Amino acid sequence: MKIPSLLVPVLTLGWLLAAGCSHIEIKPEGNPDRVVTGTVNFRVPAELPPGTVVTVRLMGASSSVGAPDVLGQQIITSPIVQPIPFKIEYVAEDALLRLGLSLDARVAIAGKLRFYSVNSYAVTPSNAVDPHEIWVDPTGKD
Repeated sequence: MKIPSLLVPVLTLGWLLAAGCSHIEIKPEGNPDRVVTGTVNFRVPAELPPGTVVTVRLMGASSSVGAPDVLGQQIITSPIVQPIPFKIEYVAEDALLRLGLSLDARVAIAGKLRFYSVNSYAVTPSNAVDPHEIWVDPTGKD
């Protein structure tokens, strides 16, 4: 049986296209149960007396009418070492993570805010599993 000469290139092209499609990788959505870790660092040396409270929060994008959603937080009382390590467990679908989350830190001594993070620290899909360094500055109030 003789195959027409036009049919051979068409069959070859179809075979190549089918073989190429077998290598397409479709990733499923990631696990929404996540953990962000890192440290809170001080730009100026600070002695932290007993009773110091460090609050680290992970926040989602703010809605048009309110404050940002707090997805998770850790409150550390009387930290012993500097920089202060933190670990926050949170739930966020990949779509929310792609919008970008931010970390915020505050340090209260004797019930008064003394240090806070001035800059925004972004958590994105590309750095979500990396340790984050949050730098806090003094409030300037005594």
